[in-house]
Amino acid sequence: MTQEESSPRPLTLTVLDTYAFETLLKRVARSFQLSLRILPAQLRPALSLAYMLARASDTIADASTAPDFQRLALLRGLPDLFPEKSPDLGLGGAERELLNLMPRLLEALKTLPERDEIIAQWRIILQGQIFDVERFVVPSADTSAAPLTPEELEEYTYLVAGSVGEFWTRMCFKHVPDYSTKPLEEMLPLARRFGQALQFVNILRDRRSDADAGRIYIPDERFYVEMQHVTELLQSAAEYTAAIQPRALRAACALPLDLANQTLALVAQHPLGVGVKVPRYKVWLAFVKAFWR
Repeated sequence: MTQEESSPRPLTLTVLDTYAFETLLKRVARSFQLSLRILPAQLRPALSLAYMLARASDTIADASTAPDFQRLALLRGLPDLFPEKSPDLGLGGAERELLNLMPRLLEALKTLPERDEIIAQWRIILQGQIFDVERFVVPSADTSAAPLTPEELEEYTYLVAGSVGEFWTRMCFKHVPDYSTKPLEEMLPLARRFGQALQFVNILRDRRSDADAGRIYIPDERFYVEMQHVTELLQSAAEYTAAIQPRALRAACALPLDLANQTLALVAQHPLGVGVKVPRYKVWLAFVKAFWR
């Protein structure tokens, strides 16, 4: 980002709607940024800003080199309080830039008609992020936190991702006529499972690196059980996507679904977590294919 872009000038809807953060989004969310790019204009500002805020608080939760009390204090203060100067959490690159933008993002939130809905959703996500930090606090160097129970894993994936699927769906029904062939009450459970599916895939992909950092979401003995569970969740995601009528919105959901299936196939081939990354050319191929589902 240029010096001018990083200066604390007010952020407006116009800035959001013209992709002022596209470069940063590409660096912090390679595939999801593509989904945001193809959203209709009436949805893009609210969903883009909601994503950026959640991604920023996730960055705080994941800053494992920072003290737990510092991360928890920052997370508990949101969305009401955040220091004007970004705290030093030992981060660099795009993650630090994102936290530097947090005051401007919070100011932009005040300009959106959907601010109350975004804040309500963000509080749910923050609840899951705070749980994540608290749950994996290590009492001493000689002990490690116990793995999540299946019940904890289900609740955690709902808070940070399943609820996001529900939020996305409510926003689409609110702003897009004839969004789905199914009514809202049928789409919401599918949306919840869609969001959880994406989070489960991320957890399976990163489980070795997370375990090295002392965070065991899925222990080895539950690996194949959870692989089957994610396969079932992705079937709900496919049902959700097939019900969407506007092509652009269907493509915005088809893309992460395709990438999740590809990633899960790589996890199955490499259970130890080595080489689990969809190549860039396949990401772009999935982007093109998404419009023809």
